[in-house]
Amino acid sequence: MRRFIITLLVWLALIGAAHAGTFPLTDGTSIVGTLDSITDKGVVFTLENGDFSPRIEWDKFKPEALTELMAEAKRDNDRAKLEPLVESIAQDAPKPKEVSVKPIEPPLRPKQGSGIFALFGSPVGWFMMIVLYGANLFAAYEVCIYRHQPVGTVCGLAAIPFLGVLSPIIYGAMPTQYRPIEPEAAPAAPVEETAVLAETARSESAAAGGTTPAASAPAAPAAPKLPEPIIFSRGEFSFNRRFFETKFAGFFRVIPAEADKNMVLKIKASRGEFVGARISRITPNEVYLQVVNNGASAEEMIPFAEIAEVQIRHKDSL
Repeated sequence: MRRFIITLLVWLALIGAAHAGTFPLTDGTSIVGTLDSITDKGVVFTLENGDFSPRIEWDKFKPEALTELMAEAKRDNDRAKLEPLVESIAQDAPKPKEVSVKPIEPPLRPKQGSGIFALFGSPVGWFMMIVLYGANLFAAYEVCIYRHQPVGTVCGLAAIPFLGVLSPIIYGAMPTQYRPIEPEAAPAAPVEETAVLAETARSESAAAGGTTPAASAPAAPAAPKLPEPIIFSRGEFSFNRRFFETKFAGFFRVIPAEADKNMVLKIKASRGEFVGARISRITPNEVYLQVVNNGASAEEMIPFAEIAEVQIRHKDSL
């Protein structure tokens, strides 16, 4: 008798394990058991150990769990409760979207011809040509300053369309034209002093009994010899801040030294010539020369790019 009871319990346990199912939930877990009761609020399962699970609400089941509950339900009442849920899941299932492939339309090619003449077919091309034209004229002007070439000739040739590109190239390859230094003439004696000396010579000649005036006339005083100017030309020297600070250090002083007391700087630039005895200040791009205009001193700003020549001269040789 005891053996029969044990065999019956084992058989019932095997039947329960055979009908137990696995139902996945939306929180990532799953419940293993057999369906016990179905209500409007949820489902109660009989677990493997014989206990009852808490009531699980409908919104916590995954679609595949509802489908499996539909298959496990044996009573018609339970099936009636599960059918609307399964149908709503089938209706809410996303349908695959139809992908329509559109043919790729290649971009329209320009109808105008290619080459350099195509630049004139758009405003951008005209703008590029004007910029290049102005840059060529500016290059010709810089070549004139650097090589001491005539501005009118070089810039005039550079203004010729297309062929003007050769003007700054040709004149830039030529050697620099240095201006010859003209000898300074000795200052002439004043006319009045010469006349007085001649009259005195005649009087002395007449008193001495007809002596030749030329022999007795006193010799004119010799003009003082001035130092030769020192010239620095563009092409031989690079005009920048270091150049002025090393070559003209004495001209930065407020009170010049004895050797530089009567010397002045003469700067030839594209805007004219400037003469001054002192450099008031200097920056990385320009030098400021203290000049005298009509008895009043003024500070003149001269950019390094405009300087063509710098001279150190005696103030009496100007």
